Amino acid sequence: MKILKQLVPEDNLTMSRSTTHSSTDEREYTKPIIPVDLLIDIFSRLPLKHVARFRCLSKSWASILGSPYFTELFLTKSSNRPRLLFTVNSYGKLFFFSTPQITQNPHANSSVVATWYKTHPWKRHERTSSLLHGRLSTAAYSNTNRAWVLTLETGKLLWRMIECKYHYVMFRDPTYTHRHMICIDGVLYYLACINIIDISHSTDFAIVCFDVKSEKFSFINIDDESMYRGGSTLINYKGRLGVVQFTDYERTLCLWLLEDAAGINKWSTNIYELPLSWKHPCTENFQIVGMTRTCDIVLSPCKFSDPFYVFYYNVERKTLARTEIQGLQGLQELKCDRPLVYIFPDYVEDLRLMESLF
Repeated sequence: MKILKQLVPEDNLTMSRSTTHSSTDEREYTKPIIPVDLLIDIFSRLPLKHVARFRCLSKSWASILGSPYFTELFLTKSSNRPRLLFTVNSYGKLFFFSTPQITQNPHANSSVVATWYKTHPWKRHERTSSLLHGRLSTAAYSNTNRAWVLTLETGKLLWRMIECKYHYVMFRDPTYTHRHMICIDGVLYYLACINIIDISHSTDFAIVCFDVKSEKFSFINIDDESMYRGGSTLINYKGRLGVVQFTDYERTLCLWLLEDAAGINKWSTNIYELPLSWKHPCTENFQIVGMTRTCDIVLSPCKFSDPFYVFYYNVERKTLARTEIQGLQGLQELKCDRPLVYIFPDYVEDLRLMESLF
């Protein structure tokens, strides 16, 4: 950034260049204009935190980097370089940071540096539930047949109530709630306990489906009760709904995929064996974070530790890679507290959220 300040004068999109003539000892300075499209292309490749800093450098750059065109361009390119979003709540604070999501070199261990965001106050009744379209959301947990939908229209907040045919209860355990919910192609899926009060007063396990566009509910039956265990995680496997969980003391992964055959929902089962040495048997419990676009199941410790590692298991190549998260000095004070770590894959940085992040 210091170099750019020297090359780009204040409020002037030019770059200084000096040349020396052999016949004389004097220097001639020229200021060729940097094409705006070149500047836009360069800035669109930078992390969000750097763009935020460069917007403060000059009025001209603030105008370019704050334009609607650049905002959409940055979001498009950012979608091609998804990240892992981390949240840690402790001592009345909610810490946010993210790291690049590893998509290459699956056989080697690697390390990435965390990018820190603004710390927010945290209240005990607030729970981080899900990441929808790159944004955090929360959910209700009461036994109800009603859902409240928040619609954003022209900057106004509009709450509307939508009734569902059945009563249902979502998971209350804050350790798992964010992993029991996922959005695929505009449909929100989440695990719930269904109370069919108008039929037989029985209780069944199911996956609730809420179509965001039509605002209608539907349900998918769960045939295998083990799919409803606390450690289950809903995933997006190439546009298909899946459920994955640990089995055999975290030595294998069981993956259920939803098959739509002639309009009948059926589940197929796949078992993946993890390497015996992937983690020490005496270490703490791990969590299944989710699945990335490259078919990597993301695994991590449930609680913060130093050093902190994230594992990627690719279900197609059947390979396991480990990544160390560096730059966590800001969490050193939490080592004794050992708070829970919530991780969301495929996070996309958005300039429209910049003020709330930095």
